[in-house]
Order: sequence, then C-alpha cells, then structure tokens
Amino acid sequence: MSDGKIYDKLEEMDNKLERIKSDTHNLNRLATLRDQDIIVNELRKLIGRSELRAAILYLTKDEINARVLASKLGIAPNNLAASIEPFLGNRGYITATNRGRERYFQRSELVDLVGFESIEDFSKMLQSWEQKRAATVTPTPATAASSGTGGGANVP
Repeated sequence: MSDGKIYDKLEEMDNKLERIKSDTHNLNRLATLRDQDIIVNELRKLIGRSELRAAILYLTKDEINARVLASKLGIAPNNLAASIEPFLGNRGYITATNRGRERYFQRSELVDLVGFESIEDFSKMLQSWEQKRAATVTPTPATAASSGTGGGANVP
C-alpha cells in the first residue's frame, strides 16, 4: 500500500472515530436527561457522607495521575485504591487508564451532565473538604514543585 493510500485510510478511520464519539456523546446526553434522578441517587449512595469520595469525583474532572490525586486528597497513594474503587468498573463514574507504569483517572461525562458540583449536597461536602484541606495543608518546597507526572499509585 502506498503512503497516500495509508494516509487516506487513517484519515477515514479518524473521521469514523469522531462520528462515533459524537454519537456516543449524544446518547450520553439523552440517557442523562432520562435517568438524571437515578444517576444522582446512585452518586449519593456511593458518596454517602464521605467528603473524600466527593473530592475524588471533583478532582477527576480532568485526567489526573494517581499519585497527584492521592496528594491532592491528602492520602497515601497506597490507600487510593480503596477510596476510588466504588467509582470504577461497571459503574463507570471514573475511568482508569494506564500509561506505562502510571495510572490516570478521569470522571465520566455523566457526572458533568448531571451537574455534580451544583448539586447542593455535594457542593456543601466539597466546600467543607476544601476548608479542611486548606487548614491542614501547608505547601512545602517538595509538594509545591511536584509535577503532574509522578510514579503511579498501587491502584487496581
């Protein structure tokens, strides 16, 4: 196959993937509109009264390295697995991806579509968590200079 044909084939595949991505986004939006109350109630059950779990959903809005997430949560990287596990797997509220030996997390679009941060219960928990973290965390030169690409935490 010539380089031109390969390029054309890759471009065609890329276009098909974009169309699938768009269709999936639209289906997610429709499902969220239909099932918003169910999704919010399931999030309430998963989070319970745990400010830490609410913070996990909040901090995973954008893709984040496991070590950085644990640091922002104020927990040991080895303890992250137990806290994040309820959101992974079949529930699919957070997706875990691996890059080499590092693990990254990002919350599902469904969490954004239900307006997670604007739901009063969760908003209050997040404010309380942020206040507690601000009161207990004083940046040190080592944590202030941390990069977003550190070693991975031992997370399933």
